[in-house]
Amino acid sequence: MMKKVLLGAFILILLLSTGLFLWARAVFTHDYVRTALAEQLSKALGQPVRVETIAATIYPRVTVNLGRVTIGEPARIHVQTLHVGADFGALLSRRIEHARLELSGAKVELPLPDFAIGSGSTAGSSGTPPVEIVSIDEVVLRGVEIVSGGRTLTGDVEVVPDGKGVTLQRVALIADNATIGVTGRITDLSGPVGNVAIKAGALNFDRLLAFANDFATGAGMRTGSPARSAPPPATNPTTGPPMDIAIALEADRAAMGALTLDKLAGKARLTARTMSLEPIAFGVFGGRYDGSLVFTLGAVPDFKLNARLAGVDMAAATAFAGSPDTMTGRLSGTLNLTGRGMNTSSVMSATRGTARVDIVNGIVKNLGLIRSVVVATSGRADAAGAGGGTRDEPFTKLGATWTLAGGSASTDDLRFESKDLLLSAAGTVRPDGSAINLKGQVQLSDELSERAGRDLVRYTQQEGRVTLPATITGSASAPQVRIDISGVAKRALTNRATEEAQKALKKGIGSLFKKK
Repeated sequence: MMKKVLLGAFILILLLSTGLFLWARAVFTHDYVRTALAEQLSKALGQPVRVETIAATIYPRVTVNLGRVTIGEPARIHVQTLHVGADFGALLSRRIEHARLELSGAKVELPLPDFAIGSGSTAGSSGTPPVEIVSIDEVVLRGVEIVSGGRTLTGDVEVVPDGKGVTLQRVALIADNATIGVTGRITDLSGPVGNVAIKAGALNFDRLLAFANDFATGAGMRTGSPARSAPPPATNPTTGPPMDIAIALEADRAAMGALTLDKLAGKARLTARTMSLEPIAFGVFGGRYDGSLVFTLGAVPDFKLNARLAGVDMAAATAFAGSPDTMTGRLSGTLNLTGRGMNTSSVMSATRGTARVDIVNGIVKNLGLIRSVVVATSGRADAAGAGGGTRDEPFTKLGATWTLAGGSASTDDLRFESKDLLLSAAGTVRPDGSAINLKGQVQLSDELSERAGRDLVRYTQQEGRVTLPATITGSASAPQVRIDISGVAKRALTNRATEEAQKALKKGIGSLFKKK
């Protein structure tokens, strides 16, 4: 008896399934249904939608499958199969309600076409459509490719329509073997306007700016819905609000040109013209950057940065700048710069602004300040603490305020401090270390001044220390220090004149009190 019941149930289910399949196929697979759905999608998006094939399935729910769908003119969105799943009850009335759209094999090329969300209306259509799209609850993209200028992101996207916008339930994209996750809400697709969070294992700023630029180029999806009241003067009811997306940004690693950044975190804002990161913090060359970055979107971005730097490894920084093995120490400072470009050479040539940097407890390789003083004044390479033959110059502090323009940095307050000497100088340096032109004076410490000999101290002293005019030229990898002997002679004459004047003054004052 039980076997007969089970057999009967199976046959009943089979008949119902077969009937449902035949019904779905009869209702949803005709060309006029395909044409009607394409027309409704075109009106809803404000862009031409073409559908080449249509089919239907009943498992796990009744689903209309639209094949080889393209959107835009020229087509910038290609979909291998658009699955439209809907409530069975509504489908009996040939209405697609609470639909779930799943796009398989989708390819999106930026910039996007100029969508006009909601601009279409079926009011002017002749007759009742054979199938009507009423509402969509979820849109899912599987294996989507987002292409911009030869760069491609791939992954999955799940969004839920929400009023004028969408909620990003899950966005998982892969680029350069790194995964980027996006969540948040776009409150108005006509801008778009919204708040999203981006978390990434690795982030490439070059590509991010390129995608942002392409996205901004196609942004401004128009809404055709009439405004309920007169808009403010700055608002156009046809174009809707301007693009304004707030982004919480977090990445374990990031690349900016050839520069590698660590533990990046901050807040970004994307508009049609700029991408600003403020505040933004990241590790760079073993130190930290805290401040802001603003990029003007374009093929070659302009940038503006204001930042505090702390603990930067100068050995790593100078190697990146193209002058390896020239300096050690740890840098702190402030930057206020503007410029253009993303690669090292273009950035260095275009950057303008000011920077205050202070480097502590380091070494300037091959500088040879003390050796140059000894050679210029006595010719004895082993005297005055010449450093046992080394030309490397250790320091406790090296600081300067720089003005950058035209690929060069100038200063009038450079100060090099060590236990043996003090260098004060002014002049110019190329940021990549390829050219140095500094002029100033070297002042030996009290200890070295005492060891230099009375005559040298007598004729070159300032504040009781041996003080000599010096110039530093060459490059960071091969600096050349020259002690200005003519300057030494001038100082000697000045000191001698001062000495004689003091003697005369002393003699004159003494004669006033001489007994007659």
